[in-house]
Order: sequence, then structure tokens, then C-alpha cells
Amino acid sequence: MEDWKVLYASKLMTADEAVRQIPDGSRVFFGHAANEPPVLVDALVRNYEQYKDVEIVHMVAMGKAEYCQPAYDRNFHHNSFFLGATSRAAAAEGRADFTPVYFSEIPALLRDHLHPNVALIQVSTPDEHG
Repeated sequence: MEDWKVLYASKLMTADEAVRQIPDGSRVFFGHAANEPPVLVDALVRNYEQYKDVEIVHMVAMGKAEYCQPAYDRNFHHNSFFLGATSRAAAAEGRADFTPVYFSEIPALLRDHLHPNVALIQVSTPDEHG
């Protein structure tokens, strides 16, 4: 049962390589709270010049949320379900959206209305069983 190891190895890449596969106009969902992948988010911001009109959908930004800064207005637009300290100013200044929603309704909102086409999440490496 070593097939998963070959498949896993074939998909390994750097964070920069991974985020460069995100096309313009994408709706990118970030994992929530401790599941926000800081390495991927930093790579996304580092490669900002590659993107135009990428919407970042997030429950609450727990990290730096640099993508909310005015310098990235042409590249990223943040849509937050819960405003935090790092995204509140962007929403107040009209550079980000606030979509109020009950936590229990978020799966249906994503599935039935927002339809993100990219998800950046944090996962652990596989164990001996995959």
C-alpha cells in the first residue's frame, strides 16, 4: 500500500509554487483561526503582483492580514464573516467586505452562495497509513 506515498511525493511543492497556481479572479477561502496557513498566506502576499481581483474569504483573520493593506487593493479583496483587529480598518474604509453570518450557517453560505474555487488550509503530514 505504498501508492499514497508516490502520489503525495508528486504533489509536494514550495508555498510560492502552490500559490502561483491561483488564477486571477479566484475566490480563495482561508482556514479558520488556528487552521489559517501562515506560510501560504505569506506566500500569497509575497507574490501579490501576480494577482488581480482575488477575493479572500475568511471567518476571522488571526494572522497579520497584510492582504488588507491599501497597497494590495488591486490584487486582493477581503470578505470577512467576523471582523478582527487586523481587518476592521479595511472594512471601515470600504476596502473589505463584512458578511455577517451565524457560525452554524457558514457551510451553507460557502456551498450554496459563495462557491470558493481555492481553499488554503493547514494540514499535518501523513503518518505511516497516509
